[in-house]
Amino acid sequence: MDKSYIKSDEQTTLLGLWVLFFTLSIIFLWLVYEIYVSLNYEPTYRWESSFNIVGLPYLTFVFLLLFFVTKSLIKKYFFK
Repeated sequence: MDKSYIKSDEQTTLLGLWVLFFTLSIIFLWLVYEIYVSLNYEPTYRWESSFNIVGLPYLTFVFLLLFFVTKSLIKKYFFK
């Protein structure tokens, strides 16, 4: 393989990781805000409070994705 092709592929991977990082960061902050608002909201009915728990698995999933993308970015920058 040509060295310029390998360098271009690494730059493309790095750009994709940055796009994923910013997208997942925005989604994570939005989910945290929505859960914060829903937990501070006084439910009209008792069964409404059980729906607040539905967002927690999504928050955990996005956090794990964000963690692994950040880990990959750190490896690309500091451990070449």
